[in-house]
Amino acid sequence: MLYLVGGAARSGKSTVAQRFVVQTVIPYFCLDYLMMGFANGAPSFGVNPEDDELQVATLLTPVIRSMAVAMLENGEEYLLEGVQLHPRLAAELCREFPGQVRVCFLGYAEADLNTKMHQIRHLNGGTNDWLRDYDDGQLLTTVARLQHLSATVQGECIRHGLPYFETAVHFERVVDEVVTFLRTGSASPMSSPRRQDESARSMPARNRPIQSRGLEVFSNTALL
Repeated sequence: MLYLVGGAARSGKSTVAQRFVVQTVIPYFCLDYLMMGFANGAPSFGVNPEDDELQVATLLTPVIRSMAVAMLENGEEYLLEGVQLHPRLAAELCREFPGQVRVCFLGYAEADLNTKMHQIRHLNGGTNDWLRDYDDGQLLTTVARLQHLSATVQGECIRHGLPYFETAVHFERVVDEVVTFLRTGSASPMSSPRRQDESARSMPARNRPIQSRGLEVFSNTALL
């Protein structure tokens, strides 16, 4: 089984992956390291971590696909985690390898920006916490952009019939739900495509998933 976890930065993906490893002893790989490997080791490839998610995802998707296919064909059990995972690629892998891929996405499309800023300031983001040195203005702009990305990913999950978990409220509980889903395949009713669609329609217009095509879903237009 190949496990795939995608979604916006600081949505809980790494926390999910670490808890999943503890409970299953299945290894995981953070796609951030793939990105940094290309950025520092093969600069001619054009990957720049400072670029927006759209550009990085566009460049890395063929590589991530090749990694995933090799793991699936070899019968490896692995979890791949990162913002670089595109819902469309995840859906394609599910179709090509039925019953061998379990995928979900996390985000905070419904977050209150000030509350999310507070969480980021007070929760440990790890040794590579790239938001640690941001001032309040920079952090607010970044959180707004990532909230927009979350809403867009949520919309793509609805389009492709993939589970999306909203971590804006009850973070710890939802993280545990995600780990349970990965282990058992049983998703929370709140993450079903139908409930997601209802949630998207009830969101303020500025937070609704934008309708777009292909990799354009990673639009990074700030909300401020």
